[in-house]
Amino acid sequence: NITLGSLLDDQHWHSVLIEHFNNQVNFTVDKHTHHFHTKGEFSYLDLDYELSFGGIPVPGKSGTLSRRNFHGCFENIYYNGVNIIDLARRHKSQIYFVGNMTFSCLEPQVVPVTFLSSSSYLALPDTSGQEEIFISFQFRTWNEEGLLLSTKLHQASGGFLLYLSDGKVKISLH
Repeated sequence: NITLGSLLDDQHWHSVLIEHFNNQVNFTVDKHTHHFHTKGEFSYLDLDYELSFGGIPVPGKSGTLSRRNFHGCFENIYYNGVNIIDLARRHKSQIYFVGNMTFSCLEPQVVPVTFLSSSSYLALPDTSGQEEIFISFQFRTWNEEGLLLSTKLHQASGGFLLYLSDGKVKISLH
């Protein structure tokens, strides 16, 4: 596990950037970056069929840790250059969302999305086979705990989680 940031439950916008290429990972929270290498001979992260923002689709799904879903706002969610919120707002078939959400925030910037309950999340199906991964977004919340991003690794028993714990962003590859 790697932890970055502090006092992220202050209702101010915070930025997250995850870059993965070959076995190098750059994990950035509010311009503070931690560089690390994945273990093994992985030249790419073999993500499961789905990448979820804000929660886990099936509670207790294999390869995930028990985390509360995110309650707050996301904006500018990009996955390999694709604007995820724009796809969801336009109800495109490449993405689906579950639970109560609005495409605004108390002080709207660009086009944010608010997860109105702990059972809400966005999901991007079929993200397998990507050699390089670039994920970025901003979030804000009053909560110290919450799942920001999750996926199960396809040919491994573990998964990838990005979550808030004690007001800090943590990344877990297991």
